[in-house]
Amino acid sequence: CLVGSGAMSVSIPKLEETDCILLIGYNPAASHPIVARRIVKAKERGAELIVCDPRVIESARIADLYLSLANGSNLAFVNALAYTIVDEELADFDFIDEHTEGFDDWWEIVQDYAPEDVEGVCGLPAELIRQAARRYATAETAIVGWGMGVTQHAQGVQTVRAIAALALITGHIGKPRSGLAPVRGQNNVQGSCDMGMWPSLYPGYQRVDDPAARAKFAAAWGVPEERLSLKPGWKLTDLPHAVEEGKVRAFYNFGEDPLQTEPDTAQMRR
Repeated sequence: CLVGSGAMSVSIPKLEETDCILLIGYNPAASHPIVARRIVKAKERGAELIVCDPRVIESARIADLYLSLANGSNLAFVNALAYTIVDEELADFDFIDEHTEGFDDWWEIVQDYAPEDVEGVCGLPAELIRQAARRYATAETAIVGWGMGVTQHAQGVQTVRAIAALALITGHIGKPRSGLAPVRGQNNVQGSCDMGMWPSLYPGYQRVDDPAARAKFAAAWGVPEERLSLKPGWKLTDLPHAVEEGKVRAFYNFGEDPLQTEPDTAQMRR
């Protein structure tokens, strides 16, 4: 599994085969239509769909459970789900003991997030939060997906960690048809990243500095291993610094405007 990387720990096609899909801050119909179609197929096959979003998005229309949480309450909401899972003894403690660490420290924080205590923050009845937690925790297999509605917030990093903890305390990770499914902003970015359009990763989010990954791709592509560098390449954010230092002497730009996307526009213009 990839935890600590912006990659799914489960493949997109497995969405069709899982028993429960939990979506938080993610509108697949608008950003990833192909993924959305797989979610529809999962629903048609009998999977439960839980949608958590302030907006009544397309997925909410077909959801078994829709939670219209208040803006800015993501972290409190996810912690309330976790609290319920532990409080109602729905956690997989064998999995926790064998595959996780730091549970007691984590619980020191989460125990303050009972659904009844965060109703006002989340704008949701406590019982509705508990229902969502129960459905996710008791499913035989489950995938939790999230998008820009989670990550593009000040509390984004903490919320992602909290979502990962949901999968860990329920054992919904590291087995077929279960896992974490973070997505990119839209389908072109998703496909590019999946196919290795990163200076530090091969397709499938395999690191270029891993000799085993290099050997595998060299064999697949029919090139000598030494032709594939073990050193990560330049990122776009490295570009202006590398140009100023004389380390980059040419830059081929296609379908991108760095003056619109870079944080230091003045340096990029120079």
